[in-house]
Amino acid sequence: MEHLKIAYYFLVLLVGAAAIAYAALMSRAYRLPFLKPVAWFLGFNNTLALINLTSAYACANLLGFCALGRYTVLAGILGPAARLSQAGIVYTVFAVVRGFEGRRLSRAFNRTFGIAAGLLLASYVVTGLLPRPSALWLWIARVQFGVFDLGVLAILGVLLSLVLKSRKIHDSAERRAVRSFGLSYLVIYAVFVLTFWLPDAVQFPPNALALLAINLFPLLWFKRPFAEAYVTTAASEEDREALERFCRTRGLTSRESNILELILRGKSNAQIEKDLFISIHTVKNHITNIHQKLGVRSRWQLISLFHSGRQERPSVGPPVMEMERPPRNGLRPQ
Repeated sequence: MEHLKIAYYFLVLLVGAAAIAYAALMSRAYRLPFLKPVAWFLGFNNTLALINLTSAYACANLLGFCALGRYTVLAGILGPAARLSQAGIVYTVFAVVRGFEGRRLSRAFNRTFGIAAGLLLASYVVTGLLPRPSALWLWIARVQFGVFDLGVLAILGVLLSLVLKSRKIHDSAERRAVRSFGLSYLVIYAVFVLTFWLPDAVQFPPNALALLAINLFPLLWFKRPFAEAYVTTAASEEDREALERFCRTRGLTSRESNILELILRGKSNAQIEKDLFISIHTVKNHITNIHQKLGVRSRWQLISLFHSGRQERPSVGPPVMEMERPPRNGLRPQ
């Protein structure tokens, strides 16, 4: 069984690495405030998977915790690391939800959360100095487990209510996309936290499936809800006007404008060839010309340049994306 756990966590980490890279790529191409915290969220989640992998042979249960009466040095290191990683997950989920509204976390929130994380770390330092397994150590450890897990579930409940309220604000493709993201992630992670209260014998399957689901979800979400809301252009009169204005001011020809529109819709070179009835070599030549005219070197820089330079669409609800000043030569400022 332990060998199966090791192999499974390797799979989770491989999928997680792909999800992190994909989210980071999307964050650079589409400068939306909730995308960068998504990559950090996945990073913390994969830190937990790495801790699980490290502790598979050292402890009977997950997250690096041995039974309280069988304390080991490894558990004393991995246990606090796992809890602090969970704190990082909670923080980044807050940042994602706040980013859905086109905003960032306030300084007061960052300061408060930093103090809370510091107190959490201090509590583990105290328990590390106490004799083990003394009655006081056992009591403090149980309080840590209970308060932390219940606190995480309470915070997730608050975040779920915030995401659900977005339905009352505005029913656009963007809102549907962020609502599906928020609901799915928060529900999956709530299940993930609840698995720690299960007996050790049955804890692995639901916990491991939740870890894999958290890493698989963004790969599917970027292909469907996100693409419908953010990748597709010319879906409305405002989109068409923004695209026409972008192409006109940068001297693109009619054919280059058509190819740019298909690129923004997420089409591959082969799909563009099929849609426009031209050869793949002609498609590549047009894309090369577009890159030269716009001063970009890749498709993602091209998408980033368009989204950072277009005018924000009017919306009934609050803004869903922060507009940035267009970077020089289409490159992201350092």
